[in-house]
Amino acid sequence: MPRRLANLLLLGSVAVLGLSGLLPWLLPESVAGPLYVLHRIAGIGLVLSLGWKYAIARGSLRRRLAPARRDLTLAIGALASIALALTLVIGVAWTAGLVSFDRPIAYSALNLHVLIGGALILLVLIHAALRWERRPPAARLVGRRAVLRLLGLGAVAVVVTAALDGVALARRFTGSRHAGSFTANAFPLTIWNFDSVPVIDGRAWRLAVTGAVRSPQAIGYDELAAFARRDFDAVIDCTGGWWSEQRWSGIGLADLVAASAPTEGASRVTVVSVTGHRWSFGVDEIGPALLATHVGGEMLSAGHGYPLRLIFPGRRGFQWIKWVERIELT
Repeated sequence: MPRRLANLLLLGSVAVLGLSGLLPWLLPESVAGPLYVLHRIAGIGLVLSLGWKYAIARGSLRRRLAPARRDLTLAIGALASIALALTLVIGVAWTAGLVSFDRPIAYSALNLHVLIGGALILLVLIHAALRWERRPPAARLVGRRAVLRLLGLGAVAVVVTAALDGVALARRFTGSRHAGSFTANAFPLTIWNFDSVPVIDGRAWRLAVTGAVRSPQAIGYDELAAFARRDFDAVIDCTGGWWSEQRWSGIGLADLVAASAPTEGASRVTVVSVTGHRWSFGVDEIGPALLATHVGGEMLSAGHGYPLRLIFPGRRGFQWIKWVERIELT
């Protein structure tokens, strides 16, 4: 494999891994599924292509380890290699079920994978900027032999990914592992953005509906009973690497918005937590969303979002805003 083509392949693989790892968090599960598969295939493909990079790096190190030729790229390359090794080991171990969100340590191995992967992308970009090659032109690199090698690499990556997916137990297509369904408040507790659990006086708490509405509201906890009650089962899939199905009870977000008489120009609904964490949705998307007061027949615990938590089937857990205090229409 030509040196520049191998380097471009690795750079492209890292870019695909970064985008396919993060974009699905933002997208509904109904459209994000193929990206999760692409992420696993790209990861296996990167592992398989490291042999070409090893041959390139070995020759380069021999030239640049001389005292007169040492430069910053050696340090950047070494850090990137360490980050790459850790990211790949954790990713493959997660796929094979050797590590999980609660083992071998209490902190999720998937979170470590994401954090180290983010550092890897930054290091690779710096390394590429310092060592970028312009010759030979990229079009001249893709000959018949190179195309066959790339096709072979892709085919093997697909087969290995399918094999690993076949032995994965209790794992959703997102990669998350099962964590106790229908257990009311006993399912795992994860707090987005390092927020601490706020202390909220339910008697003083009010849910405000503001913005592009004709009837702004400030609703007390007991006044939520005036709205139609909804109950359904939904899966929460946390980006920390676990999923759990629970029965949720509360009021429809769309019902609350309709009761506030949105103006004709209103197009976005933003759900805001007392911590400041927020997420925005299109007005036409909120039909399935629930503002829950109970889970599994129990009042939400403080850690799980009391007094009110957004439940949005098909969206990742960090969009299920806890401790809701305000609904803003724009």
